[in-house]
Amino acid sequence: MPPSPLHQERLRQGHALQMQGRLGEAADIYRAVLAEDPQNAPALHLLGVLVMQAGQIEPGLELVRQSLTILPNFAPAQENLGKGLEQLGRDEEALAAYDRLVKLAPGHAEGYAHRSRILERLVRFSESLKDIDKALSLKSDPALMLNRGAILLQLQRPKEALATFDKAIAAGLQHPVGFFNRGVALTALGRPDDALASYDEAILRQPDYADAFVNRGLVLESLDRPEEALASYDRALHVNPTMPEAASNRVALLARLGRRAEALTDVNTLIAEQPDNAMAYNNRGSVLKNMGEMQAALADFDKAIALAPDVPMLHSNRAVALHALGDFEVSLAAFDRALALDGNSASTKLNKAFLLLLLGRLEEGLPLYENRLRPGAPLDLDVNQAWKGPSQSVAGKTVLIFAEQGMGDVMLFSRYLIQLSALGARVVLAVRDSIARLLRSLPVPVTFIPEYSKPKTLDYYASLLSLPLLFGTRQDTIPAPVPYLAAEADRVTKWRKRLGGHGVRVAIAWQGKTKGTADAERSFPVAALAPLAKLAGVRLISLQKGEGSEQLDHLPEGMVVERPGDDLDAGFDAFIDSAAVMQACDLVITLDSSIAHLAGALGRPTWTALKSVPEWRWFTDRTDSPWYPTMTLYRQPRFKDWDSVFAAMTRDLERKLASRSA
Repeated sequence: MPPSPLHQERLRQGHALQMQGRLGEAADIYRAVLAEDPQNAPALHLLGVLVMQAGQIEPGLELVRQSLTILPNFAPAQENLGKGLEQLGRDEEALAAYDRLVKLAPGHAEGYAHRSRILERLVRFSESLKDIDKALSLKSDPALMLNRGAILLQLQRPKEALATFDKAIAAGLQHPVGFFNRGVALTALGRPDDALASYDEAILRQPDYADAFVNRGLVLESLDRPEEALASYDRALHVNPTMPEAASNRVALLARLGRRAEALTDVNTLIAEQPDNAMAYNNRGSVLKNMGEMQAALADFDKAIALAPDVPMLHSNRAVALHALGDFEVSLAAFDRALALDGNSASTKLNKAFLLLLLGRLEEGLPLYENRLRPGAPLDLDVNQAWKGPSQSVAGKTVLIFAEQGMGDVMLFSRYLIQLSALGARVVLAVRDSIARLLRSLPVPVTFIPEYSKPKTLDYYASLLSLPLLFGTRQDTIPAPVPYLAAEADRVTKWRKRLGGHGVRVAIAWQGKTKGTADAERSFPVAALAPLAKLAGVRLISLQKGEGSEQLDHLPEGMVVERPGDDLDAGFDAFIDSAAVMQACDLVITLDSSIAHLAGALGRPTWTALKSVPEWRWFTDRTDSPWYPTMTLYRQPRFKDWDSVFAAMTRDLERKLASRSA
C-alpha cells in the first residue's frame, strides 16, 4: 500500500529539516509517521539515514534494512545501505549492495561510481575502471574524471591518466588533488619539471598540502636540487610534524649528502621527544644502514616493530638489514612477514627478489625481480606487445630491447641478445649512446637506437634485464658464450705498444662511485694491492678514472702503479680504451663494477674482489662465476675485511708466477 499524501508531505518536511542539520526535529516527524504507519518504508529509510548521520551506523543500517524488507526495489535505500557498510569498513558487503543498486537503477551514474570506489579499494583496478567509465557515460562530471585518472595511475597507465586529469582541469575543476595526481603522472612519464609545476599548483590551492610537499621534494631530488628538496620536506613537517614520509625522506637525503651527523641529530632529537614513535626508530635505522652500521640499524628496526608490529615497511627494512648481515633465512622470513601485511608492495617483492637471486634461487627470484618495472615502462609501450618468451615466435619480427640500470648490467645481460637473435628476431637495442660502440662487437646483428626511444615500428619489446626470466634461466643454465664482446684491434695494438711486453701486466680498478653505500662498501683502497705490487715482475696498471684516482698520489712507500695516460677512455665512447688495455694485459684485478663485467665479457683472466654480502649476480660461496668462465671470485670472509682478500690473491699470484717460472 503506497504512503498516504499526508505522510508524503510530512516526510518531505522531515527531509528538508534533515538537510538543514535539524536532526532532532526531522527524527520526530519520521517517528510520528512510523507510529501511524509502521510499514512506511520511506520513513524507515530516512530515519535510518538520519541515525547514521548522527554517528550510530549499526542502528541506522538496521532501519535501512527494514525499509528494504518492505520495498526490496527501493534504490535510495539500497544506495544508503552500501554507504553505511562502507563506513563500517565492510567493503565486500558494500559491493554486493551496490551490485543490487546498479541492477535496480542502471541509469544512476552514482551507483557505478560507488562500485568503482569499492573495487579500487579492493585492488580490482580493471573492474573499477569499467565502472567509472560507465558512470561518466551517464553523467559528465569532472570529479569522476579525477577518480578515473587515479585508477589509471594504479593501472600504471600514466599517459592516459594525465590526459584525464587535464580534461577535468579544463572542465573547470581546479582541485588540489587533481594537480597532485597530475604531478604523479608526469613523474611516471619522466617529466620532472612539469611534475614540479603541477605540485606547485596543488600547493597554491591548498597551502597545507603535506603530501604535495613530500612529492615535490622527491622531484627536486631527481633534479639534483637537494637543498630545495630539504626545504620542501621541512614544509611538509611544518604542516604535519609526525609525517613519516617527510621525516624519512629528509633523513635519507641528509645521509646521502654526507650530512649523516645532522641526520642522526635530527632523528635522535625526535626519539628523545617521542620515545614511542616507531617511525623515528625506523628513520634512525635507515640512516645507520646507509652508514654501513647494520647491527645498530637492525636494533632500531626491531624497536620500531616492537612499537608498531603491523607496519609492513618496518619488517621489510628489517629484512634488508638482515640480508646485508648475511642472515639470509631470517631475512626471508622477515620479507614474508612484510608481504603477509602488504602483499602489493613492489619494493618489498623486489628486495626479496635480490635475496632469492643471491641464493641462486632464480626460478623464484626472477619473477619477483620484475617488480622493478611498471607495465610498459620506461617508454609508455603497449603492454600487449610485451614479449612472453621463446614460446612466442619472433622469427622475422622486430623486437625492441630497452636497457636499464648501469653499464655493467648492460654488458652482463647483452649476452641474451645472442639467444634472441638465434630465434630469428630483428633485435633493436635502446641504450645510452656512449656504450653502443662497445656493444657493436656483439657477434650478432643489433640495431642501436638512443636510450628512451623506440623504433617507428615494432612487434614486441622486453627489458634487457627481463631476458633471463623470459629464457627460463637457472643458475646451471646461464649462457656464458665468452668472449661475446671484443676490443678494437687497432686500439689493442696501440696499447700493447704503449705498455710494452715486459713483466706480468695486471690491470686494476679499485673504486666505484661512493655516493651510494653499495658502491662505498664494494670499493677498496688501492693501497690494499701493495702486497701484489711487491711480487717480482708484477706491474700494476691503473684503469681507474675520475673518483679514486687521487689515491695514486698517496701510495705506500715502494708501491708503484702505472698510469696509462689521460687519453684512456677520454672520448665519448665508454670503455673503448679500457677494453684494449685489458686485452693487452695478462690479468685484471677489480672491484665489483662495470670493469669486472667488461673483463668477463671479453673473456680475460679476471680476479674480482667482493664484499662479504655481494650483489646478487655473484651468488654465494662459489669462487667461480657462471656468468664468466674466466673469472675467479675472492670474497671477504668478514664485513670490511679486505686484507684477507688480497692476502689470498697474493698467494695465488705467487703460485702462478712460480709455476710460470718453472
